[in-house]
Amino acid sequence: MGKTKVMAVLEKDKLRRAQTELDAQEDLGPYLGRWVALRAGKVIASEKKAETLLAHPEVQDDDVLMPVSSSRSGYFVA
Repeated sequence: MGKTKVMAVLEKDKLRRAQTELDAQEDLGPYLGRWVALRAGKVIASEKKAETLLAHPEVQDDDVLMPVSSSRSGYFVA
């Protein structure tokens, strides 16, 4: 399948890219409490569980996967 396991710590290059991707070009409010796949700052897909998101047909190996906090106080990268 080629999908990598979701890890708590990202490689340095992926973290930098994730931070760039997190300059989201859309509101992440509708995705509170969910995992999202981002590509070029846009949400490609979302799911309740990271494993389900990895299996989503639209998600590519180089997309950034991140959880969206369940509160509006902030978003974080895991």
